[in-house]
Amino acid sequence: MRLEQMTRAAVAEEEFVLRQATFGQHGVPLAAPDMEAAPLNILTAGAADRRFLALSNALVELGAEVVAAPTPYTAFDYLHERAFDGAVLWGDRSHAPALAIAAGMRRNTRLYHIPLTLYLRDEEAGEALGDLYRRGFADVADPTTPEEDAAARVVALAHNHRRQQGLRRALDAVRGSDLMDAATGLFSRDLFASHLSRLVEGARIRSRPLSVGVLRVAGRDTLEALRAGGWLEKAMPQVGAMVSRLVRVEDTAARLSSETFALALPATDEASARVTAERIAAVIACTAFDAGKDRSPFVVELEVGVAQLTADDTAVTLLERAAAGLTRP
Repeated sequence: MRLEQMTRAAVAEEEFVLRQATFGQHGVPLAAPDMEAAPLNILTAGAADRRFLALSNALVELGAEVVAAPTPYTAFDYLHERAFDGAVLWGDRSHAPALAIAAGMRRNTRLYHIPLTLYLRDEEAGEALGDLYRRGFADVADPTTPEEDAAARVVALAHNHRRQQGLRRALDAVRGSDLMDAATGLFSRDLFASHLSRLVEGARIRSRPLSVGVLRVAGRDTLEALRAGGWLEKAMPQVGAMVSRLVRVEDTAARLSSETFALALPATDEASARVTAERIAAVIACTAFDAGKDRSPFVVELEVGVAQLTADDTAVTLLERAAAGLTRP
């Protein structure tokens, strides 16, 4: 998983260069990211165990500013008050508090990408490591890991996150461009088509996978009145903003039509792309949107279709195959 994190960081850097080329082709400069020089902010959440305190001290020695939260409630208070570059959750005798924090962060678009490290109290993890990663942890340190090593891993993840946030800010700077979709700030259909062609070429040169996901508002009969009243269209800017925040910085999100979005996911196979697309759809489905006076709020469910680049694909056929696989989550 740590190698995966390093690979994703390299892919994000490559993607930024590709986007500079795409925007430059359309006459819009994309400035290099401006990185913060302030110390890294790390949240540590859990009981004041000796080893956990030693880890906090090791983080401070590496130049990080550490904020300690003894409970999940205080952890979320801190998370909503300030920006963090990483978080370390103490496993203790029960993983329940740490898992609760991780689950809450994975449902919040602002906290979604903060790298989480689980620091185990006992040798026994209690559940498969794969399950812990699926719950949102970027790294797991067992009791045999020296505090200095665990701290170095946390700091590396935090540096990577800050770099990605800088790249995201640089990309956000062009959201108001005429090339982007005016309502959502996502790539427009034409800009996405241009960039997808460049991604296909790059994937073949680097012999890496490339997948595309399509997310479309499910055509339920109960939404017809909302469409007629314009409420569904009013919700689309918020849906687009959520999609923008939930994708990784190296992924490209676009609005293809009024109710259809697309994702280009470099260095990602079809199975991983489906997990990403369905996770985004699940977070959006948890959000209530205004339906007007005296009417209950409504939710937006998204159909998901995914396809991976093959030797015979063009950018157009890849997108068409993803759209052809649309199915209700």
